[in-house]
Amino acid sequence: MSLLNFPVIPGIVRDLYNLGTDCAIYIWQLMAISKRRLQPNKKGDKTVSKFDNKIKTLDEALAVIPKTDSVIMMGGFVGAGEPTCCIEWLIQNKISGIKLITNEPGLSGFGRAMLYKNGLVKEIVSSHVGTTVESTEEYLKGNLKVEQFYPMGTWIEKVRAGAMGLGGALIPVGVGILDEPGLFAELKEAKTVIEVNGIKCFVEPPLRAPVGLVKAWRADEMGNLEYRLTSMNCNAMVAMACDYTVAEVEEIVPVGTIPPERVGTPAPFVQAVVKGLSLEQHDEIYRQHWLKIGKLVAEK
Repeated sequence: MSLLNFPVIPGIVRDLYNLGTDCAIYIWQLMAISKRRLQPNKKGDKTVSKFDNKIKTLDEALAVIPKTDSVIMMGGFVGAGEPTCCIEWLIQNKISGIKLITNEPGLSGFGRAMLYKNGLVKEIVSSHVGTTVESTEEYLKGNLKVEQFYPMGTWIEKVRAGAMGLGGALIPVGVGILDEPGLFAELKEAKTVIEVNGIKCFVEPPLRAPVGLVKAWRADEMGNLEYRLTSMNCNAMVAMACDYTVAEVEEIVPVGTIPPERVGTPAPFVQAVVKGLSLEQHDEIYRQHWLKIGKLVAEK
């Protein structure tokens, strides 16, 4: 029987078959060994995995964050895929002076917007401040420092460079515009421009952070993450670009539940997993918000 036709070979091994039969068999064997090793132990009626060390409470997982002057990278896009419970923890524990690295500021009324409302963010590294009233007000008052804005594609490329250990990214977008003298008053040094194949590009340094907060649909006890639809947004890349990543999830499942091809962030990039709100609770938060701002009409 052909290796490719063998019925129990995972899809990921099929994809690796073109790299060589020996490589595919080796990885298949490792997965089989892992599956045997990851059989849960039973204590009474409760099933406990040998690899449950990454499941933590919010207090345990976020204890690494300093009370002041912390640098945090956070996933999410205009309210979708935000680590809601982690944000609430930051507010309750009055973690102030945060330098927040995030793709955009969030959505008015909840989530990241509450960090600005409570005066906890001193600086933002982002694409703009305009999608929340709270961040806009803090910026106009001079309470929210912005060294410079980055186009969203540039921002994520900087994060990707940080995740992959690259020295930076070559970005042609904005040359001649974003480097205009005086455009960003807080910018201490002029942006570096080089020419590659006749195209002028910024040399954008990588973005990394000591702590990353991301949101996923579910995780297993080892820390493998699975995302749901567009709520993945920049979460997967953020998880890889931080020294210590906390994943807030809706569900925690046994190892082996998430198919290998559905793992959006492999376990080595995740240091802690915390149980957040359920999908139904998230839906209710959004429903109440849309009702409040008039985007939904209450059912009679």
